[in-house]
Amino acid sequence: MYSVVLVLILGLIYSAKAEASKVKQRLKKIEKIEEQEEQEEKEDEEDEETPIIQKKSDEKVRLNGFVEANYEYLDVKDIGDDKSGSLSDLFISSVAIALRVFFNEWSKAKVVVELEDVGRQDGTERLRLDEAIATLKAPWIPLYFIGGKTVLPFGVFEDHLIEGTLAEDLYEIDELGATLGWVPDFYGLDISFSIYEDTVIKDNLEDFDTHESRPGNNKEDKFSSYIANITLEPVEDTLTVSAFYNSEPGDGRRNKSIGGAFTLNFWKFILDTEYITALQRENGEDGEENKESTAVVGLAFDVLDSLQLATRYAVFDDNNPEDQDEVLDYRFVAGFNYSFKDVVDISILQDAIFSFEYRFSKFEKEKGSEAADSQNMLQFQVALEF
Repeated sequence: MYSVVLVLILGLIYSAKAEASKVKQRLKKIEKIEEQEEQEEKEDEEDEETPIIQKKSDEKVRLNGFVEANYEYLDVKDIGDDKSGSLSDLFISSVAIALRVFFNEWSKAKVVVELEDVGRQDGTERLRLDEAIATLKAPWIPLYFIGGKTVLPFGVFEDHLIEGTLAEDLYEIDELGATLGWVPDFYGLDISFSIYEDTVIKDNLEDFDTHESRPGNNKEDKFSSYIANITLEPVEDTLTVSAFYNSEPGDGRRNKSIGGAFTLNFWKFILDTEYITALQRENGEDGEENKESTAVVGLAFDVLDSLQLATRYAVFDDNNPEDQDEVLDYRFVAGFNYSFKDVVDISILQDAIFSFEYRFSKFEKEKGSEAADSQNMLQFQVALEF
């Protein structure tokens, strides 16, 4: 009799343990699903350079924007004239609205409209379509497609300050194009190939006074420019490395560029470096090829959750043995970012950041020239994201 009772008791205990184990397993599955959903939502919100709103009109449409107000002081306002005097300016550098539509888990679209340089001295206020893209993901294989006007994947341009990096000024490709990418589940590997409509890098170099095309050079080969890019994350959330190659049509020969970058996150520090150089350039107005190069090193330190210190050094080589007025030699930048979102307490505000930056630029100068050989700049910015 006692043995029968004992067997029944042991059976009940075993059944209770088994049921408890099943409950724990179900809870773990639920927690894992919730974590995956949170991660997917986070990835959707961290879309490239445009801050994504958290307030949703519904589950498939999201709207956000930002406003940036700047105060800028330059000790020399015109590098071409050492006696041009200083400049003090207060203006709205950017007002942007971004609309994102999620059709399903495999497709989405984004449109960003931006108004720039409102009230800036000697500036031109302009309203432009900053971005208009559609993104498609293959449901069964790790492929994606991005088409439209956007910043294409040449260069990383890691930045923690108000002004973009020197590499970004020279090599950012913001153009109508298309990207096909492969993202296997292997150490964050992302391999992509892009084509785009017009030449961009040559125009950037001309704007930077480092390249002058020969008269009558009007290359109009549409969609014959392309980019190959590979990114790898050997240590998750710690180390990211990238390599990229670009080719654009030119006058007599193609303009080819290549570069690499890495970002290292350790403790509260972020270290990033980037190097881009010309492999081949068309002959300029002076008949020289002038294969330029630039290198950037940056370091950021998160002192607090709301305060970040940052510094950056950039050097430029125009591959010309003679000094030329207004051509940058090197640049040093330092500053900080302080988030005061918790101070203002506005419900629709996603972030509020006050930034300060000091920039010193050293320029080449021809002998006997009246051009300036250096420039100091102080800049303050208040950025509101909603």
